[in-house]
Amino acid sequence: MFFTVEETNLMCCFDTSNRKRLIAEMKALPIDELDDEMAELLFHTVRKLESMTDEAFSQLYIVPDSLIDD
Repeated sequence: MFFTVEETNLMCCFDTSNRKRLIAEMKALPIDELDDEMAELLFHTVRKLESMTDEAFSQLYIVPDSLIDD
């Protein structure tokens, strides 16, 4: 399963040490305060996280795009 740069950057705004904690923090956001594009990004990212296992999540390398060397 692959995450887009935008999804990865969004996840970096939260605690990524645990998949379930990350999902809980993302779901706790007041979605009515987000613009449509951000709400859709959040929704799709959470759906991907929910469909993967903790083991698969632990294999991810989650860092902001700005920290990746070209």
